[in-house]
Amino acid sequence: MARSHRAAPAGASYNGARRKDATNVFSAIKVDPHVFDGLLKIDRLRLAVGGAVVLVIAIGVTIVLANLPSEGAGGADQEDAAYLYAGGQALPDDFADRHPSLAEQINAELEARYGLTPDQLYDEAARPDGLRVVLTLDKALQEAAEQTPDEAGVVAVEPGTGAVRCYYGAERASGADQVSAAAPHPPSSVFDMITAATALEAGASIESWWSDQDTDVTLAAAVQESRTGAMDAVAEKYGVEAVLETAKGMGLRTIADGQGTVYDLANGEYGGLKAADFGTYPVSVVDMAGVYATIAAGGLQAETHFIERVIDTGDDEVPADQDIATNQALAETTAQDLQFLGLGEAEAIDDRDFFGVGADYHGETTQAWFVGAIPQLSVAAWANGEAAADGGVGLWRNVIDTAIETNDYEAERLPGASGEGEDLTEDIVGDDGQIDPDSAYCRTNPDAEGCGASSSPSASDSPSADDTSSAAEPEPDPTSAEPDPEPSSSSEPEPEPSTTEDCNWPFC
Repeated sequence: MARSHRAAPAGASYNGARRKDATNVFSAIKVDPHVFDGLLKIDRLRLAVGGAVVLVIAIGVTIVLANLPSEGAGGADQEDAAYLYAGGQALPDDFADRHPSLAEQINAELEARYGLTPDQLYDEAARPDGLRVVLTLDKALQEAAEQTPDEAGVVAVEPGTGAVRCYYGAERASGADQVSAAAPHPPSSVFDMITAATALEAGASIESWWSDQDTDVTLAAAVQESRTGAMDAVAEKYGVEAVLETAKGMGLRTIADGQGTVYDLANGEYGGLKAADFGTYPVSVVDMAGVYATIAAGGLQAETHFIERVIDTGDDEVPADQDIATNQALAETTAQDLQFLGLGEAEAIDDRDFFGVGADYHGETTQAWFVGAIPQLSVAAWANGEAAADGGVGLWRNVIDTAIETNDYEAERLPGASGEGEDLTEDIVGDDGQIDPDSAYCRTNPDAEGCGASSSPSASDSPSADDTSSAAEPEPDPTSAEPDPEPSSSSEPEPEPSTTEDCNWPFC
């Protein structure tokens, strides 16, 4: 069902509205907004089309890989170069020129974790005995990512380790690194997983109920159908600080306000952010890839990083001064439920389970996101303008398909909903302590506490104690429309009263 979405805060960098019919998993998904069937079904046609668009690219990458030497992490020979892919192959000579922001991030990590600078690394002429940096980047995935057209970007993060397997920010096409913290984008509904995680961590279940404008929906339906009103209600219940603390634990490092000011969550800087506007506050693509990697890893968050290891001339590993930080950010049951909320059909990509959320954001231009994961890889894709025509699905599929093919990932089934948590209803209870008997909740749960029938007699109009059995036996002789005890009218069903003026029974 199409519904109205909030407008973004007015500002120099960001203004617009969230998509009116933004949907979970794929923007072409069709769901009944009043019914949650349990398992979200994907529009296979759109996914298949997205896959077909990139199929030739993936096949081409595979053919190239077939002719590459088999080199892996640890034990295999590494080429002589200052920077190497995870498989040991040297980066292209123009890599830093094509990816200046990425090169800067790699060197910053090198100094922070190892205390090293580029002038200590291998150089064939000046430092043939210099150190070499083995990156986390997968050569095949990086090459696939660099096929991304126009103004778009994609990042892949390995769940459980935080290793960035590909990173492309369209710097040449757009003039900026579109996937870094320096160029965040309004996330629209892809942020809903963080808001939902906040509720689940606080004890709510995916079957808890929330008010969504003129109807009520479960948390599951709110996420799956991108119900803005309900997700805002969830965020408002738990508050800005709780949502952002959850986000920080899951791997979100920065968030920007409507004016483009970027806040560092590690410092507890939340500015004047409002709970109802999380979908409009820009976040980075690389951070969202890390957030969904946390979900894919059963709630284990690992710091995203670009350096696998540093090696000397004998291929021996140089110890790091600082290890990669990890933490159990979410309960395993929370991660399990979040996977279930974004679960796609197994037949959609090579007969395997995956989860994801897709959404558009309409501002000065249309931006599209698709963020999703299989157990082995989390991928966040973002596109702007003409590149956003397919909702980011093609970019996501290109990387996922290449990863499955080249790394021989086995298909793994996701476990399904945990059944944990409390089915909260506080958000749909009225000021009188009752729930609207005509609400979606009461239609689904007619016998639930608080769902009083609107046609039932009130306490003041209820019959006296000695009349409590009269509802079952209102008429001694049901074959006649007239009661026995000298009725004054054929419309009087009760044996005692002589008039029907104050009768509150349904058959009066």
